[in-house]
Amino acid sequence: MSLFDLFKATAASQTRDALTPEPPWKAKTVIAAGLTTLAGMAGWISDLAPLAVARFGGSYIGGFFLGWAFRRFVKLVFVIGAFAVAGLALMKNVGWLTTDWGQVERHISHHLTAVRQGAEGVKQFLASYWPSAGAAAAGVFLGFRKK
Repeated sequence: MSLFDLFKATAASQTRDALTPEPPWKAKTVIAAGLTTLAGMAGWISDLAPLAVARFGGSYIGGFFLGWAFRRFVKLVFVIGAFAVAGLALMKNVGWLTTDWGQVERHISHHLTAVRQGAEGVKQFLASYWPSAGAAAAGVFLGFRKK
């Protein structure tokens, strides 16, 4: 096998891994949380454990999937945003586009206010479920880090 063939095989492997990452349900922590959820449900059915054990594991799994999906979403938004900015810059340089910066600023401030209000609502909702919210937050953090 030549050096070029080795390089080509390595590049193909890296491209495949980037396009089809390992799914989140194969992560060790998700498997452990799933087993905890099943054990909690079995314990709750047989009156050996409270339902909170199952809820804790389920919250972690849900948070992990949300974090994993959010990471994919953020990457996609950055790519689409880069193309949009490049397209806008090209149209502005050609002279096809003029910008009313006052209107742009009003739209941005309006949307930022809406995002702040939504985040406050999520914070209040999660505060009412502290143990589950903690597990979900840990899941979101670890799911976001999962490549």
